[in-house]
Amino acid sequence: MKNLFRVLIIVVLFLSFFPINESKAASYSDVTPNHRFYEDVMYLLQKGVIKDSSRYGVDNKVTREEVAVMIGKALGLDGTPAKTKFKDVPASLASSGYINAAVDAGIISGHLDGTFKPKDLVTRGQMAIFIARGFNLTIEAKVPYKDVSPSSAAYTYIRKTVHAGITAGFPDGTFKPQDNITRGQLSAFVARSMRLNEPTAKQMKVHFIDVGQGDSILIQSPNGKNMLIDGGTKSAGTKVVSFIKSKGITKLDYVVATHPDADHIGGLISVLNSISVGTFIDSGKSHTTETYYEMLNLIDVKNIPFKVPTAGDKIALDSALNLQVLNSAEASDDTNEASIVLKMTYGKETFLFMGDADTTTEAELVAKYDLKSTVLKAGHHGSSTSTSQLFVNEVKPVTTTLSYGKENSYGHPHSEVVNRLKAAGSKLYNTVDHCDISVLTSGNGHTVSNTCTPTTTPPPATSTAVKIVSKDLSAEIVGIKNTGSTTVDITDWTLVSVSGNQTYKFPSYNLEAGKTVYVTSGPNAKSATGYLKWTTANIWLNSGDPAKLLNAQGAVVSELQ
Repeated sequence: MKNLFRVLIIVVLFLSFFPINESKAASYSDVTPNHRFYEDVMYLLQKGVIKDSSRYGVDNKVTREEVAVMIGKALGLDGTPAKTKFKDVPASLASSGYINAAVDAGIISGHLDGTFKPKDLVTRGQMAIFIARGFNLTIEAKVPYKDVSPSSAAYTYIRKTVHAGITAGFPDGTFKPQDNITRGQLSAFVARSMRLNEPTAKQMKVHFIDVGQGDSILIQSPNGKNMLIDGGTKSAGTKVVSFIKSKGITKLDYVVATHPDADHIGGLISVLNSISVGTFIDSGKSHTTETYYEMLNLIDVKNIPFKVPTAGDKIALDSALNLQVLNSAEASDDTNEASIVLKMTYGKETFLFMGDADTTTEAELVAKYDLKSTVLKAGHHGSSTSTSQLFVNEVKPVTTTLSYGKENSYGHPHSEVVNRLKAAGSKLYNTVDHCDISVLTSGNGHTVSNTCTPTTTPPPATSTAVKIVSKDLSAEIVGIKNTGSTTVDITDWTLVSVSGNQTYKFPSYNLEAGKTVYVTSGPNAKSATGYLKWTTANIWLNSGDPAKLLNAQGAVVSELQ
């Protein structure tokens, strides 16, 4: 009873002295996470092009001065209010500086009568002109729109925005150049244009640490920030600390305890004792264990800021990321239901970290959020209490990681969960067979590496005339040639990216004598005569990635370092 009293007292003190709400990135009532322009609007907010407010006005029509201001801010133009040459734009007008700068840059022009008409609405055709000029678009796409005449002033500019991937028009083959553009459409045009000028995307690494029957995830953000989600059991603490330090990390910007179960928070004791922590995020669900008390006491002694988030909050780990709390139910009767669930987006890649959230929580999230993700950390170690069919259908994960201990007493992972994920086409990795699992991404495709492989004995190598003869890691093209004198059926053969542990199974294909077939991947992957398309994701590690070719029986027939 004495220990229980101490725990309850310290929880009350923590929730009294520390702020409990994580700062929100935006609270626009009309731009929810499911809105088609959500990511573009959030991008502009992160870049300081727009400001937070209660409502964005996503469907409002846009004026000429609003366009000058948004494009001006996106390009870093000087917006200091100043005298202009336009009789309807006085220096007292807040937008006067940006109007001046946009006109001087040749982005937008005034009228022959000496006016600018700042309150006039802008059409989609005019917007294409302003965007193409402002962001120096030069190449035109050969995409005709039935409502855009070659004689139109916007014709070439529209084609330039299409080539740059800024817009694709409408499904009916129109561009609607005379329609007034909305604030949401303008945001999409500008955000996509800004991304064109960004330097090559930096790499992010997400490590699923092998802590036995427990969870521990380390995120190394694109801009050098670090977050740890859970720390496994107390006995795993030394391993977690060693793993973090092996990455050259001396400070964790955030530590997240998804819920107070010992297999998630135990190892955080060692982390708190060994590594500097910027902010500690907790589900707020109190627990009556010595481990939980010890963790809270350490946070208190070290004076680490302590926060309890609510669903919808944003965590400002890195401006390159959109990191949102989807669930944090401190009032729940069950610790698993209280799990903090996080969704992290970097470019086109999305990670979903489910903690131990159960099927009830999953159903609530499905009804509330867009859960589609490329990488899923399955809930509750692969237990059948999580990862329902409804949930899998919504998430559609390309890659799934499961964290559990060898021969654990719970029978994790349960076969129905594994079969469900496999049937969905997800590539599965687990900490028993693969040990520490690392996902690397630059925001467009991801690769997976691990520190050990399943203990299966491969068939012996077989002599064959089919060889891997070329491997261009940068272009993502691998050449496979039949050096013999007869046609070879390579149906169901497998090409392996060794470092990434990713595999491509050949479709029905006969490789003629002396011929070469190229397996392509990455953004420029293609399928044509002599070419087979693997995926548009980046597969091969440019720093070095051996390739192996296996026949239909699984025997290695060719290798290229």
